[in-house]
Amino acid sequence: MSNFYFQNDPVKLSAIYNSPDFEKNYYYSGELGAIYTPQATTFRVWAPLADDVSLCLYTQGSGGNVIQKHTLHQTGRGVWELELPGDYEGIYYTYEISNFGVSTETADPYAKAAGVNGRRSMVVDLSKTNPPGWENDMVQRPEHQTDAIVWEVHVGDFSNDPNCGVRKEWRGKYLAFTETDTTLPDGKTPTCLNYLKKLGITHVQLMPVYDYGSVDESQPGKAFNWGYDPLNYNVPEGSYSTDPFHGQTRIFEFKKMIAALHQAGIGVVMDVVYNHTFEGPGSWFHRTVPYYYHRTTPDGKFADGSACGNEIASERCMCRKYILDSVRYWAEEYHIDGFRFDLMGLIDVETMNCIRDELDKLPNGKKILMYGEPWYASAPSMRAGSLPADKAHLTLLHPRIGAFCDNTRDAIKGDVFFRHKKGFVQGNLKLENDIKASLQGWTRSDFAEPIASAPTQIVSYVSAHDNLTLWDKLIASTKRGRIYTAYDEEIVCLNKLCAVLYLMAQGMPFLQAGEEFGRTKRGMDNSFRAPAERNRLDWKRTLEFSDLLNYYRGLIEIRLAFPMLRDSTSRAAGKMKFADSVPGTVAFTLSDDKDIILVCVNVLSENAEIQLEPDLPNEWDILVDSSGAGILPSGKMRGDKISLSRKSAVILKAALQK
Repeated sequence: MSNFYFQNDPVKLSAIYNSPDFEKNYYYSGELGAIYTPQATTFRVWAPLADDVSLCLYTQGSGGNVIQKHTLHQTGRGVWELELPGDYEGIYYTYEISNFGVSTETADPYAKAAGVNGRRSMVVDLSKTNPPGWENDMVQRPEHQTDAIVWEVHVGDFSNDPNCGVRKEWRGKYLAFTETDTTLPDGKTPTCLNYLKKLGITHVQLMPVYDYGSVDESQPGKAFNWGYDPLNYNVPEGSYSTDPFHGQTRIFEFKKMIAALHQAGIGVVMDVVYNHTFEGPGSWFHRTVPYYYHRTTPDGKFADGSACGNEIASERCMCRKYILDSVRYWAEEYHIDGFRFDLMGLIDVETMNCIRDELDKLPNGKKILMYGEPWYASAPSMRAGSLPADKAHLTLLHPRIGAFCDNTRDAIKGDVFFRHKKGFVQGNLKLENDIKASLQGWTRSDFAEPIASAPTQIVSYVSAHDNLTLWDKLIASTKRGRIYTAYDEEIVCLNKLCAVLYLMAQGMPFLQAGEEFGRTKRGMDNSFRAPAERNRLDWKRTLEFSDLLNYYRGLIEIRLAFPMLRDSTSRAAGKMKFADSVPGTVAFTLSDDKDIILVCVNVLSENAEIQLEPDLPNEWDILVDSSGAGILPSGKMRGDKISLSRKSAVILKAALQK
């Protein structure tokens, strides 16, 4: 790096890294990592500050001594390279990189396979990791982002319940998703994949499944973590495999999981964390190119907009390239159908839009979902001129990049940071305009300032892995003396109202796994490293809460049956007509060329009545009432008034006369 005067000073290095000259001279557009063929493997790493780079080879992923050591040579633009003739499939390796005269051993930041706990990278023949029929693996992706219904789950939570029906050795593993006919001990109540096929959702969002650092893979049952601590971005997590010691196994089993979900007609969304790394100084990024991949504060410390000790400098050219390459790799090699970006507000707008453009180049890539959290723990320390992909800049993002809408979430059930605060369904009637804006997908100014440019940018939801489960929030905000685990008829009613309000809203609906059967963590709001017993899905609740579960299934059927409920443009929101109803009730009609639907919600503790406009039909099919929900009508309703029971919803449908 002779073009620059520098020293190991993060302040000076930051100025160099942010300069146009650095990007001009050191941007490398080619492939990095261990590039395998049976005839030779090319090892290529980007290390523009390095004085020397050596390759260390091992026969195993942990323990043992170096069997070979080779020196890499510079090829320009900060790249070091070595080609080793012969078949090196399955060999483990690290780099020894000397920066500023100090030599450090590091795994390869660009690795696609790794040994146990990810401390050594591995050369892999990816074609040998494909399950049978992988070349034909695919799923019918929804036409628009608003056509998707996403169900979020942790790999362990899915099958850690002893009653889930999955064979013991596969519980908490990728392979649990491949068992097709699992049931509760009664032999008839579906669980796991068998359950998902009947629920009706379109996508499963998997909480982090890249290789993360907080769980010891050599003892996978000893600890639990959500996994928001990336170690190797392009390697599947080993603790979810049946053999974390051999790098090919986790890849093969991960692909088998994807194939099983696809065969069931379910797309797979990957929860990705490109905003920070497991460690700052200890990360492979920092060991390879000190301070380049992380932002620093004016006094040279690691910036911490993630509240996890560091934040990624996505706006720098080679960091942006890394993210683009990584997302594309998961989409191509693993057939991933969508990406959920953790703390998207720490990633710059340009990078997010570049990701969308990159995915759109792939076959069927425009139907790959993209959405994320439009916030951060604290404001990012971005290079001047870069804009964070946060809520304030949502309209600068591509219309097919969505964001979790906390306005909708908090309007329906109450502020997530104050467990006792109530939302509209618990009786906070001041939030009525926010409810109406939520139903319109926050794209119009009828009731509140618009947030998004299109409903495709709005993720409508009331619960996710963070904060209290919906069930626990409803209990905490009503009667504190209630038992979290017990069936409670009033809470079930409130839960149903929540479901109606976001599943009938414009945007893309999203639900936490188990929300539909009253999932509880017994009041714990941040269970990221609590025992698996606290986090796992209790599949027996699908029996106990079967009325709530069937209600969700019915609402999902209705949403998927009426395109007007999932318009990718703002046209449907503009056609919504809200009735002039008493406070505590919300009612709207929405129509297309064939049908008109009427959605009515009453959060009051007494019955209510809604007067219909004279031009509306006088006879309706009942799709939803206090007795249930579904696309098949349960009866007829006639007249110009709608009667609503306390804390209930009614959804009606009528055919428009031609």
